[in-house]
Amino acid sequence: MPAMIDDRPHDVTAVLVHGGFLGPWIWDDVVKALGEEGIPAVCPDLPSCRETGRLADLHDDARAVRSALDGLRDVVLCGHSYAGLVISEAAAGPHRAVRHLVFLAAAIPDVGDSLTSLAEAGSPNSGADPEELGGEDVEIRADGRLVMRPDSARAALFHDCAADRADAAIALLRPQAPLTGTQPVTGAAWRDIPSTYVRGGYDRLPYEPVARAFKEHAAELVSLPTGHCPQWSRPDLVAHLLIAAIGKIRSSPSG
Repeated sequence: MPAMIDDRPHDVTAVLVHGGFLGPWIWDDVVKALGEEGIPAVCPDLPSCRETGRLADLHDDARAVRSALDGLRDVVLCGHSYAGLVISEAAAGPHRAVRHLVFLAAAIPDVGDSLTSLAEAGSPNSGADPEELGGEDVEIRADGRLVMRPDSARAALFHDCAADRADAAIALLRPQAPLTGTQPVTGAAWRDIPSTYVRGGYDRLPYEPVARAFKEHAAELVSLPTGHCPQWSRPDLVAHLLIAAIGKIRSSPSG
């Protein structure tokens, strides 16, 4: 009797990792769009962005993401902003489940790099008029956590959103543990896993925190007409990009 050919779409999961000061909520509309295409999504909640408890760090965040990956088969792993460091560490090895990395307006480190060192060495961001470039203005709480000032968040993160959309995001911002900015990564997963680097064409953060070696690496480069948080301002574009990446894995001979 001839073998049956299974022509059902291969199941690939999108693992979406939020950046600093944010939370899984930033992916809500992307998750909805992926679900409409039958694509499951997992959004780990990073320990460093929690209101209470001990001050977690980059390595805690990477362990949380790796724990999510351990229960999955084939993954497109997407990290936004600070989470570029997190996914670089979490998928290093490389992790058996991760088929593709997506760095969404993200920091991209090499081994030994931290967010601070990448920012210091980064090239000026070409996405905005020099007069509009600005950093993330923060305050330090009594418990040591950092909080972003609302006006800074509006200008740096959500300037390309409608006012009510920006207001909704600002109301959901979380504090951030400070060690995440200075800890170096111990792995660079992009050296072993195919990667896509997604720039926001109107990103107002002053520098692109991307390791020199990655810029010389054969990675796909995509530019979106957005600011720093495209999954909030244009979730349709981010979902489309992820759907395309997942489609390639589903149709590949090893998928």
